[in-house]
Amino acid sequence: MKRIAVLIVLVTSTLVSMAQNKLGTWSVIPHVGVSISSLLGGSGIYEVRDNMTVEVKPHALLGFVGGADVMYQASDAVGLSAGLSFVQAGCKLEDYTDEHTIGYDRYLRINYVTMPILIHSYLLPGFSVKAGIEPTLLVSAKSNEIQQSFEVDKEGKKSNFHEDEFTIDMKNGMRKFGLSIPVGVSYEYENVVLGALYHVGVFNIYKYGDSSRNSVFEVSVGYKLNL
Repeated sequence: MKRIAVLIVLVTSTLVSMAQNKLGTWSVIPHVGVSISSLLGGSGIYEVRDNMTVEVKPHALLGFVGGADVMYQASDAVGLSAGLSFVQAGCKLEDYTDEHTIGYDRYLRINYVTMPILIHSYLLPGFSVKAGIEPTLLVSAKSNEIQQSFEVDKEGKKSNFHEDEFTIDMKNGMRKFGLSIPVGVSYEYENVVLGALYHVGVFNIYKYGDSSRNSVFEVSVGYKLNL
């Protein structure tokens, strides 16, 4: 039994060392993917409807992520990386209806340039967990809504429909610099790298008022170019 256990350990160690880059090597990993984002710690937006203040709950919003990481293999089991990425964050807002208006296609889109600095720990051949810190720089922030207004007669029949789209630049009210904590996993097979990373914001996204923080989950695919 001891011999079998020793053999398993030796084979596993050999596979791990073969699966990773050699000690002291560098690589570049360009990647693209999708983000699923929302807000934590606050409602995100308060609105006035029918002379009442309404709390609007955030929902998940799909976006794009893309960038590249430079990675250094510090040992057989540990890698270090620093990268530059474009990340779309924000949230979707639920539709609403009042006596004379319908609001839909409502969302807050926030675009960032981020610099994830990560430690990768290889647990199995090709499989690693990663965590670190991520400074962020705000690029743009806009809210969008389509409003459909109408008239209602005494019988409740709607007529005279009119539709407008409103896009508001929110950048001036947002914090320009931020910090996130990224944690995730990745799997590498023949230089193709599949990754999943969750970013949670440390600071509020707004300069004043609401205490909302970013919550972004991303899934990406990349290709490792060994230098």
